Amino acid sequence: MSTPPHLLSVALTRGHFELDLEISWQERVSVFFGPSGAGKSTLFEALLGLHPTARARVCIGGEWLEDSETGLRRPTWQRGLGWVPQDPTLFPHLDVEANLRFAGPDAQTLERAVEVLELRPLLTRDVRDLSGGERQRVAIGRALGSGPRALLLDEPLASLDVTRRANVLRDLIRVRDALELPMLVITHDPDEAQLLGERVAVIEAGRIVASGAPAEVLWSRAVLPLSEALGLENVLEGNSVAGVERCLVTDGGLRLALPVATTAGVRMSVGVRAEDVVLAVDPPGRISARNVLPARVTHCEPTGDDAFVHLALDPGGERLVAKLTAAAVRKLELHADTRVHALIKAQAIRRLA
Repeated sequence: MSTPPHLLSVALTRGHFELDLEISWQERVSVFFGPSGAGKSTLFEALLGLHPTARARVCIGGEWLEDSETGLRRPTWQRGLGWVPQDPTLFPHLDVEANLRFAGPDAQTLERAVEVLELRPLLTRDVRDLSGGERQRVAIGRALGSGPRALLLDEPLASLDVTRRANVLRDLIRVRDALELPMLVITHDPDEAQLLGERVAVIEAGRIVASGAPAEVLWSRAVLPLSEALGLENVLEGNSVAGVERCLVTDGGLRLALPVATTAGVRMSVGVRAEDVVLAVDPPGRISARNVLPARVTHCEPTGDDAFVHLALDPGGERLVAKLTAAAVRKLELHADTRVHALIKAQAIRRLA
């Protein structure tokens, strides 16, 4: 049986924390997703060879970096991994270009990174004068300039404000699409997980509790207990409609009123928090919510005093999840195949990318 392109099997103990997980995948972009303290950064540090392990088998891009079964353990500097930590540190005495070239002699990859990340206007700048988003772009470019076999991004957007976060997320999507390079991304943000990842592995307390396609995993039964801490959202994709302001038609044929006007024909993803979805069993009368979506309940998932109600929307069967109190679910007598109307205020819809 051939080895998959990417394999991680790691067990280690740090103080009272234990990390013990194993996962293999084929996809080029994998997101490791979970709340703070779950073990995501510890996993990356083990992948980089920074911690002693009780067990470690690491294969990235078909290349073995560590295998405790055979005694192989490459030192960190020979692993060929481009790491961008949560707080990337640039050399203050070097300008942007010198920081980029410090990573290594891979001029071709560095030139491509400068192009994709639009760094050329910054090359002569003092790094101390850069904004947070610009510093992050330079850090990503420096990691790419080393000619890595894979790019490791640890919470790449966590320290940025909303505007800079959106800009750097756009840059990461360009890197993903333009460079044939495996990417491993750590995040606790569902927007990033769904927009960047081709595969998502959810980590809780040092264990993988779910793994697979983002749209499936982020609302799986295993992840539901984490949803409040993680702020999981519904994500719908589609295009703005020509000649109609503030309107999106999703891939499943739904027409959604948006809070702001958009250019006609723009492809976009929008997010709606589960607690912002209101359900009505009877057709609603005159109400302020601009989005009233016919739907069918597929199942209800109790979580203590609350419940997640899973819906299939008409038309197209797109999935939506509403968070209600358990008492509301009982009062409305919601169960599989119950017909409802999902109400969403336009102001509750956020554009993700």
